[in-house]
Amino acid sequence: MSYLLITNPTAGAGAGRVNKQRLIEVAVRDLERDGNRVEVALEENRAAVEARAEKAVAQNYRAVIAAGGDGTINAVVNGLMRSQKVRPNNGVLSVDSALRTPHSALPALGVLPMGTGNVFAFNMDIPRSLRDACRVIRKGQTRLIDVGLASSLDESDAQYFLLMAGIGFDAKVVEDTSLRLKYVLREFAYVLHCLQNVITHRGARVVLKFDEGVEFKGNSWLVMVGNAASYAWDIKVTQRAEMDDGFVDVCMMPWENKFVSVQQAMQILTGQHIERGTARYWKTKGVVVESEPSIPVQLDGDEWGRTPLRISVVPAALQVLAPLTEN
Repeated sequence: MSYLLITNPTAGAGAGRVNKQRLIEVAVRDLERDGNRVEVALEENRAAVEARAEKAVAQNYRAVIAAGGDGTINAVVNGLMRSQKVRPNNGVLSVDSALRTPHSALPALGVLPMGTGNVFAFNMDIPRSLRDACRVIRKGQTRLIDVGLASSLDESDAQYFLLMAGIGFDAKVVEDTSLRLKYVLREFAYVLHCLQNVITHRGARVVLKFDEGVEFKGNSWLVMVGNAASYAWDIKVTQRAEMDDGFVDVCMMPWENKFVSVQQAMQILTGQHIERGTARYWKTKGVVVESEPSIPVQLDGDEWGRTPLRISVVPAALQVLAPLTEN
């Protein structure tokens, strides 16, 4: 088997960077067992990671392995998907490769979890242990999953995502958390800014226009569009989401006042925001999100843009090297 392993040696926070090169060397030795061949690409920024992954599609690798956190995985996936030029066309997703579904032309995605949260690996049951993650890749079992696509309404800007598009509160937290603070506090940087934003954040007037013809208007402090159930570790905002059902799930938290928002946040943390809380919830093939005022958007934990935007799903888009589910 021939693998391309892509990593950004400068990504990550704090002391984790120091050991990354050594861990990559260990992973390569493990992956090369049984006569496999591994090429390593060290890329210094997101654009370079995307470009290398896109180039890899035409080079007949069995898999492209993202070694890093959710940001590195997202960049690799964007490179792979952009090679197929999947774009929304009047609300319908099309693939420019003749008579091929996206995944049929793509190498599989492998993952070596080396980030802070490793949320995608958690959702795919990929172990955090480097040796065990390498074993999953060598075993070669794949799961076929959907990929989300966020785009501006004029399609001038677009980015794929695997996990979620967060609109409003959590995107503001991501926006406010500086890279320097991430280096010092790691995941606690997000906790710090969550606490600050609980005090200062206010909702916005949002309009959700679903592909199925349903429309919702109301005040909201958070709109979460999830391709995966878990937002972080065992926190499941879009808890009914499945990565292979051809839909994205939309969870909207209505805004009343700060006191109610704190209660709603606690319901999310305890998994009670849908059954016992005030959350509104939909499954959809796609949704346009508009707001007044414009509010920030994050994709897979990184800043992306602001509303308005359209979110679509590319069904059965990507093969992932992961343990098979029991279902």
